[in-house]
Amino acid sequence: MIILEGTDAVGKTSVINNLSDYELLDRDKNICKLFDFNVSLVDRANKLKKYLDTNKNYVIFLINNDRAELERRIQLRETVDEYDKYAYLYNLLYLETYLYMKQKNFLGDKLFMVDCTGLSLEEETMKVKEIIDNIK
Repeated sequence: MIILEGTDAVGKTSVINNLSDYELLDRDKNICKLFDFNVSLVDRANKLKKYLDTNKNYVIFLINNDRAELERRIQLRETVDEYDKYAYLYNLLYLETYLYMKQKNFLGDKLFMVDCTGLSLEEETMKVKEIIDNIK
């Protein structure tokens, strides 16, 4: 299974819809709970590494560092919840975690990142597809 992880409004659902021929999951609850402001970076990275080491799943982080774009996408939603308001800050947790895990050589062959900043949905989809095709 390939899991797309990232903050709200980063494009996970849209990419999954564009790649309907692939078996993709929009987040995993075990990973999601690690991306909380109360979980330290070291603890988050260690638990994510353990998850990757003990599961067959591959994980792709989608990151968008354009705060205005994330906020614009959030405002287009019919309902904006409390988590949506902090989308950019959650985005930073994903980025920080990925960079830390890369520095510590925790990525293995199961964690990837796509920087979606400034990309169209088609470009974002193609970058995810490239990773998926290299996994298989």
